[in-house]
Amino acid sequence: MLKKYTPPYVMILLTISVINIISSTYFIAFILAGVTFKIFTIAIKNEHNYLFILSVITFLVIENTQGLRLFSLTLISLILYFFIIPRIKHLFSSSIMLDFIYIFTFYFILYLVEQAYSVFDLSLLLLFVINFVIDILVIGFIL
Repeated sequence: MLKKYTPPYVMILLTISVINIISSTYFIAFILAGVTFKIFTIAIKNEHNYLFILSVITFLVIENTQGLRLFSLTLISLILYFFIIPRIKHLFSSSIMLDFIYIFTFYFILYLVEQAYSVFDLSLLLLFVINFVIDILVIGFIL
């Protein structure tokens, strides 16, 4: 019997944490929060508690290095998973399109939350668009 391939989620989350710590040292905002969100939803769906806790820790590393409010990414992810994703699921039948829409919705809500606490900044919008494209490429090719 063939084993089903499962990506190395723990290594991906640890790599994202290290990338965020290193990139914050060089003032590069390469956050990969969308990839962490995708692993977070997989952990909730499959009831992998260790992966859930590691995802929350990775969110905390991202928030700390990027200057976001603590637990904001976790709260956004929980609200998306339990309230918004079930509504979106009924609209589309393609799983790849759903992943793109979930990540876009995640970044859109994150952008709205960040704009609520600061003045309008076009560089913040550009930062989220670039990270959205990078996350879509990672999710499309790896996850």
